[in-house]
Amino acid sequence: MDAFEQSASVYALAVALAKSMSTEELTHAALLLTQLSTSMATLAGLQNLSQSSSTQELADLSGLR
Repeated sequence: MDAFEQSASVYALAVALAKSMSTEELTHAALLLTQLSTSMATLAGLQNLSQSSSTQELADLSGLR
């Protein structure tokens, strides 16, 4: 699935959910998913930084040989 198909699929899902939810339910779902995605992005970023640091430390140590 390319980026355009993925974006269209996400939009279609959002429209389908919005049609079946009240405004209050939709707001709660949006807030929940926003918090979830932000937390996941933070964890992925921290994991990436940790892996990058470990890789850099290994590269620095290999130069000591």
